Amino acid sequence: MVDQYVPSLKKYNAIAMDVGDKDFLKDMNIDLDKALTRLGIDHTFEEYEGDHGNRVTARFQDNLLPFFSEQLKFQEAPRR
Repeated sequence: MVDQYVPSLKKYNAIAMDVGDKDFLKDMNIDLDKALTRLGIDHTFEEYEGDHGNRVTARFQDNLLPFFSEQLKFQEAPRR
């Protein structure tokens, strides 16, 4: 299904995915990583030790927040 969204996906500045090696969604995430690679969509993919519900706090702190900090750009708010 990802094939139909290639033009839109290529507009993103960054795509990052991760999945635990014991996560019930692991195989689907690996398939998505392979599809994005095949379609030439720039992204990062990481498999970490754990499952779907553990390491959430550490993943947010060590991966998600730094990723957003690097990738999101905001315009300065106008002064009132």
